Amino acid sequence: MSMTEDQIDAIDRSVAQLQASRRPLIAGLRELFPGVVFVRCAAGDMEGRPFRSGDRHRLYLLDRSEVCIRLTDELATADGVVIAELD
Repeated sequence: MSMTEDQIDAIDRSVAQLQASRRPLIAGLRELFPGVVFVRCAAGDMEGRPFRSGDRHRLYLLDRSEVCIRLTDELATADGVVIAELD
């Protein structure tokens, strides 16, 4: 599965809305975007440049096409998103 800019835009907006409403983040995203893998962590746990940054989060793309999961900047190979939350 590949992702699109429009999909990342929608995920980015949804993360901000879910954070502001204090609703469960991962459960809310999985409901809105079935088939996309979501992982949540603290921003301090991540290294490298995020694919997208919001006011209270950073988004990193995941590629699970190989044996090991890796971060990617390529939408064509991305099938998941890491949401790194800022304090």
